[in-house]
Amino acid sequence: MIKQWMGAAVLALAWTMPGMAVAQTAAESASGLGARLAQGYIAPAMQQFHEAAGQMGKALQSACGDPAAGSDEVAAAFEHLVAAWSGIEFLRFGPLVQANRFESIYFWPDPRGVTTRQVQGLLAKPAGEIPDAQGLAKHSVALQGLPALEYVLYRDKGLLSGKQGDDQAAACAYALAVAGNLERVGGELYALWKADGEFARLFSQPGPDNPLYRNAQEVAAEVVKALSTGLQFQVDVKLAPSLGADAGKAAPRKAPFWRSDLAPVSLRAAAQGMLAFYDAGGYSFPGAEWIDQNVRGELQRAVDQLEGMRGGTEQLWRDEESHRGLVLVRLLLNNAKNLVDQDVAPALGVRIGFNALDGD
Repeated sequence: MIKQWMGAAVLALAWTMPGMAVAQTAAESASGLGARLAQGYIAPAMQQFHEAAGQMGKALQSACGDPAAGSDEVAAAFEHLVAAWSGIEFLRFGPLVQANRFESIYFWPDPRGVTTRQVQGLLAKPAGEIPDAQGLAKHSVALQGLPALEYVLYRDKGLLSGKQGDDQAAACAYALAVAGNLERVGGELYALWKADGEFARLFSQPGPDNPLYRNAQEVAAEVVKALSTGLQFQVDVKLAPSLGADAGKAAPRKAPFWRSDLAPVSLRAAAQGMLAFYDAGGYSFPGAEWIDQNVRGELQRAVDQLEGMRGGTEQLWRDEESHRGLVLVRLLLNNAKNLVDQDVAPALGVRIGFNALDGD
């Protein structure tokens, strides 16, 4: 398992600003960084995702037993699960990328509609032939995660559409399998990141005998890369393709979670998560306090802008005023990425290398 993590841990290191004072400041900021982040943000966020998936399963069990009574609870549970996922999706290193966990949770974007086709094919089978959570883990990742669950809940005649389809029993069985699979993966993530978890130990205790992180600077490099890539994902993958040049050219169905109208929730939770992750780092930039203030400021402004957005994805993306607000969010997040790349990274003594989005 350790060997599979090693590729994500390698980042080029460089002292990009001269002088002993800069080197000392970078070393002090990097010291203990892994432990602060693992227990101050990552482990609790992984636990929240694991528990949200469990609550999703419970809500589905109730709703499938009595469809008239549980639809609101299922919708609320799905929103909570989407928010919990969005708060960890930027941690694209270590456990989240090992064993295809990221794709198993979130096979998206999916421009060829692989998830839709595969779910439709599975639901054409009798309920008794739908795999359970354990069996689903052996199927395509496109069938295993949140986009598939959103489709079975919110498609035409989906479980939350208020319309009864011919395959309701199969849909319930499948939705329960997806929720169970997500709970399983979430449990694995939390087990690896909790205080006595295998990866938490490696991340928190860099050293010459550590197969992944030989020193605190390599941990700092991983952290900067995660933030930078996470911000790029929001800007270039979640927002740019769906916003288009203006409101008239917007493509809201390219936005994340458009069927459930949870695109703003996903974006807001991601920005909140990255801000909390940054906060947990406890960075110190003597003589350059503006770096810290500006990173926090841009992320908080993005969160605040998204907080006020309510309504359907189609409406928000095509309305001129709300479209301008989303463009502002894109600019704020892009500004935060530039600050991370151009200011935070040099202050920590690292430089950005290749990331998970290169070549996409």
